[in-house]
Amino acid sequence: MFDGLKYIIWSDESPFTLFPTSRRVYVWRMPKEAYNPECLVPTVMHGGGSVMMWAAISCCSAGPVITLNSHITASDYMGVGILGNQVHPVVQMFFPNNATIFQDDS
Repeated sequence: MFDGLKYIIWSDESPFTLFPTSRRVYVWRMPKEAYNPECLVPTVMHGGGSVMMWAAISCCSAGPVITLNSHITASDYMGVGILGNQVHPVVQMFFPNNATIFQDDS
């Protein structure tokens, strides 16, 4: 029925932060360079914000890239319109005979 991987659409989401807060940054400097702008690393309280991106790909093409307001759960997946408003049109455009597998992570 399916010819290998060419009828599969994969999707995933990932958060991107403006200022990573989970890593320690080391700056090597001389004592007299303590406040030299070249030796300072900018930081922002509370992480400085982030954006969640969702995208889908297949062997035919890359699908839409969507910006989400926050992390999504399984129940949110339908509520934000990803399946109906984004995935379904891509499936209809690239696979009009509906012989497709949609594979989302987790």
